[in-house]
Amino acid sequence: MFFSLNLGKWIDVTQEPIKSDIVICLGGGTIDRVKKSIALLNEGYSAKLLLLGESWYNHPYIKKNYPDLPVVIDESPKNTQEEVWLIKRYMKEHGYQSALIVTDPPHTRRIKILTSKLLDNGDNITFRMVGSDVVWWDAKNYYRNEKARSFVWHEVPKIVYRYIVGE
Repeated sequence: MFFSLNLGKWIDVTQEPIKSDIVICLGGGTIDRVKKSIALLNEGYSAKLLLLGESWYNHPYIKKNYPDLPVVIDESPKNTQEEVWLIKRYMKEHGYQSALIVTDPPHTRRIKILTSKLLDNGDNITFRMVGSDVVWWDAKNYYRNEKARSFVWHEVPKIVYRYIVGE
């Protein structure tokens, strides 16, 4: 019982943003991830945005509301691990050393695991996990919200799998 009540605080490893080379918006979420990513750009944390996976469907929103925003879109990743591999490759190709990765808060633990497992010892790349500002998330009381509860219980097996199989 204690673990399930504290699971929301364990699964959410959101960090405060710091100035970085790039903001990366992971796909699969709602417009909240894109809005948070744009807010980070507007607040001066970075000057470039990379939209991954299913984030491309938010491109019309960006073009309409932020036509001059420097956006790169890559819709080739089909899952989170592919997104992280693409992030690593993209950052190496462009000489980036730091990134803010924007995703929903209960998704941050798994992203942190994937980024740490996919980096080589010689990689000089740092990532900070930044949670989107979704209204349904409360780490302390996640179990009271059906969407948050469902998200957490879908993430836990994926996290356990990552620990067991590694990459």
